[in-house]
Amino acid sequence: MKRTVRTTMRPDQTIEVDDQEYSSLKRQGLLADEPAPTIPAAPMPPATTKKTSGGTGSKES
Repeated sequence: MKRTVRTTMRPDQTIEVDDQEYSSLKRQGLLADEPAPTIPAAPMPPATTKKTSGGTGSKES
């Protein structure tokens, strides 16, 4: 069976490949239409506010 695909080497051109060529291109990650595998980002730690003393505000006497 022939398939029409785009490769990462020439994404502006379509080429016709058979099943064996398609499998090889897919295994090598050279198909432009295939989404690249993504690695989920690590969760961000919650934002913390640092309390400081002095600096601003009024001083009591």
